[in-house]
Parts: sequence; structure tokens; C-alpha cells
Amino acid sequence: MMNMGPIFAELQRLQGELKQMTIEVAEGEGAFRVLINGYQEVQGVAFDPAALSPDNAEALQIMVASAFNRAILQSKEMIKTEIAKITGGLNLPNIPGLF
Repeated sequence: MMNMGPIFAELQRLQGELKQMTIEVAEGEGAFRVLINGYQEVQGVAFDPAALSPDNAEALQIMVASAFNRAILQSKEMIKTEIAKITGGLNLPNIPGLF
């Protein structure tokens, strides 16, 4: 049985660092951008002013939803990758308070 103390310590360190780790996703050739951190908290959004016209409203809504969904998915993948680096691929159960 391996000593899990160092792994838990590294996971707790990672948990603190996730606030600083970010993912940026753009849609519509940059018409909309979203920046989120490893906690899936929105850090910023940006619209290309040219995209902000009533004629583009429906397309922009679709772009915004798509960008948020992709950013959340990429953030979750980033977390999995970082956890795998710490655990060496060891599949840990959900541990309350860690993630």
C-alpha cells in the first residue's frame, strides 16, 4: 500500500493553483472570447464590436453558448491532466473537499 500523504498534499497544492490556471476559447473567428479558470469561474469575456449588431443576435447567442461549453470541457480536461501528473494515472475516487 502506498503512502497517500504526499499525493494528497500535491492535490491540495494543485487545488490552490487552479484559480490561476486559465483556458481561453474563441468562437466565430474571434467574435466572442471567454476566459475561465480551473474552478470554471469566468475571468473575462470579449466581443468583437463588429459582431454586436441586431442582425447577429442569434448567431452570437449560439457562439456564446458554444464557447462556454468548450471552455468548461477544456478546463475539466486540464484538471484531469494535472491530477494524472500528480497521481501517475492512479484512479482516485472523488474525495470531498479536494475538487
